[in-house]
Amino acid sequence: MPVRVLRIGLYVMLGLSGLLFLDVVLLMIFFRNPPDNMAHSSGSNAVWVEQQWVGEQQDGATYDLFAATLEHNAISDVFFHIGPLAADGTIDPAVYGNAEALLAELEIRLPALRAQAWIGGREKSGDGSIDLADQTVRSRIAGTAATLLALGFDGIHYNIVPIESGNRRLLALIDLTRPLVDAVDGTLSVAAAIIEPLPGTRRPIGRIFPEAVLWSREYYAAVAERVDQVTVRMYDTGIPFSWAYSAIVGWLTPRVWQAMAEGQAELLIGVPTHRDEGGGFSAGAETLESALTGIAYAIPRDGDAPPQLGLAIHAYGTTDDADWATWRRYWLGLPAE
Repeated sequence: MPVRVLRIGLYVMLGLSGLLFLDVVLLMIFFRNPPDNMAHSSGSNAVWVEQQWVGEQQDGATYDLFAATLEHNAISDVFFHIGPLAADGTIDPAVYGNAEALLAELEIRLPALRAQAWIGGREKSGDGSIDLADQTVRSRIAGTAATLLALGFDGIHYNIVPIESGNRRLLALIDLTRPLVDAVDGTLSVAAAIIEPLPGTRRPIGRIFPEAVLWSREYYAAVAERVDQVTVRMYDTGIPFSWAYSAIVGWLTPRVWQAMAEGQAELLIGVPTHRDEGGGFSAGAETLESALTGIAYAIPRDGDAPPQLGLAIHAYGTTDDADWATWRRYWLGLPAE
């Protein structure tokens, strides 16, 4: 493990514990801004996109601007929100009535783009309506995925929450969907919870913060061996300070790729541009720049970073010009314009 990562870990453990004032000051200085010489993107980059793109007709100029923005910022994957799943595992086709037109327009402008169908919702264990324990519901969700692949989507992105560590029901759904995606040579992607900071810490953390959902290293490995892409939702941490959020991102990112080291799945770290408070999100702390700061210090500059590492922006509609400039400067290593 790089010395720098060990140092970050020490700062996190000491600084965030509040034991030493000096360590807090060091954290605030160390994680103030991304370094100009940070390691840059070497893998896929994605963005979550709002449901209106598959649900509402757009004009040619809108598609032109959308495609130009994606290309200019090296976005290789787009997760198009199809709509929340109904309790029975289906989605009303009227909700994504513009999907075929959207895909046709993107094929003209960005033929290499991977347009994935983002299927989401809340699981019954988290006060939602989707019961993944029901085999019939899982089969209908897989059927929904098959319908979307037949429309022309390049992959399926599951973002069902909350999924606790060790959840066999999600693995069963993935296993049902895998042959459907393989049949069209597509991409199977899953949005993942944050990894536990240290092995065995998710249970004591969960007792203190019942709403916290953390995955173990072993569960990450189990998911990664079944999918093509794992996207970590590295936000909604409840951390109120940007330097502390950067430190946590820097501490957790290498732990995820180490957990996935045996598999071939791509790893995308989800970074925030949304600004709505609530649900554990702190707009003043969890910014794109503070996320990139943490990632900058997590990734070694000696070539040891995993080649399949990329980032995913949440979300397209909340990413303004200043965010794109930050993204281009620090993550792509390109001029901000």
